[in-house]
Amino acid sequence: MKLYDWYIIKDCLDNEEHIAQYYGREEGFECCVCNKGNKAYCFNTYYDYDAYQTWSYGKEHMPQIIKSLGSSKEQILDTKENIERLMGE
Repeated sequence: MKLYDWYIIKDCLDNEEHIAQYYGREEGFECCVCNKGNKAYCFNTYYDYDAYQTWSYGKEHMPQIIKSLGSSKEQILDTKENIERLMGE
C-alpha cells in the first residue's frame, strides 16, 4: 500500500466495501477488530467533506484491498454510488 493513496477495501468487521485513504501506521491506534496493539495501519473513510472516520487495523486483521484508486488531491466520499462507479472504471 502506498501512503495517502485511495483504495476500495472490504472491511472484516462488517464485511462491506468502503472507499478509504491509507494513512500509514500510526502510534496510539489499536486494532478495531481485536482492540490490541498501539501502532496500527490506519485508513480514513470520508462521509462528507468535513466528516471522516478512522479505521485502524493490526497486521492480522488488515482489510482486503479490492481495488487501488491511486492518489488524488480530492477527497473521495465513501458512498455506495461512488463505489459502484469506481468499480466499473
